[in-house]
Amino acid sequence: MAYLGQDFPFGFLGIPAGERLRAVRAAGFDEVMIHWQEENGKSAPERYDQAIAAGLRVRTVHFPQEAMADLWREGEAGDRLEEHLIRAIRETGERGIENLVTHTTRRLETPPPNETGLHRMARAAEAAEKAGVNIALENTRFLQYNQFLFDHLDSPRLTFCYDCGHAHCFTPGYDPLSLFGSRMTAMHLHDNHGIQDQDEHLLIGDGNIDLSLLFSRLAAFQPVSYSLESRYRGNEMGLEEYLAVAHGRLKYYVDRAERMLSRAAAR
Repeated sequence: MAYLGQDFPFGFLGIPAGERLRAVRAAGFDEVMIHWQEENGKSAPERYDQAIAAGLRVRTVHFPQEAMADLWREGEAGDRLEEHLIRAIRETGERGIENLVTHTTRRLETPPPNETGLHRMARAAEAAEKAGVNIALENTRFLQYNQFLFDHLDSPRLTFCYDCGHAHCFTPGYDPLSLFGSRMTAMHLHDNHGIQDQDEHLLIGDGNIDLSLLFSRLAAFQPVSYSLESRYRGNEMGLEEYLAVAHGRLKYYVDRAERMLSRAAAR
């Protein structure tokens, strides 16, 4: 049975982080994905320690996305981004974290793929190989950036994070799981209604993604874990109920897909 994970933060920000993390564990989740940046006065390493203390595994973290367009630009801003990325790789490697997820651009800010970005990512990949960390490139609006880096960098530490919500509302005419799934080491699972550029981050089952098909495809890759990236949307549920629903839906689809895969293999 694969591990089940929940992104953090997922909502209920008025409740102390330690209490929310304990609630994630109490709901049945095995893992939490934290964002590798300061949040509410707590550094990323402090948040990591809180998650471990709550009994959660931290297998994947998310690098900040705000400056990612600078990856492709010459100059001090790009240099700072590269230094930040390599520092985050070292910090996560020191803690035995397997995956550092990063975007390749920032929203619609898209300098074309170029040698500057390639060289920056090559140096980051070299640091990742030394640290034992995967740089998991997430599919966002523009898949050509993932393709460019995968085509030009031959590193076992340059991997893929599949985001099903992004695929549904940003690139409906393409199939990033088919393109890059063989490199997948992390995933973000959430739902939306497939409306162009509306990344709703709903609980799975609250949008119109074909979840039976999605999970059957994911199970074929035999992932180590399945991780949600849904967000609380201010409905009537409290913290414990929200996490129970999130965990229950994820477990249902994972169990169902893995049973079907096992039956198919036994034939």
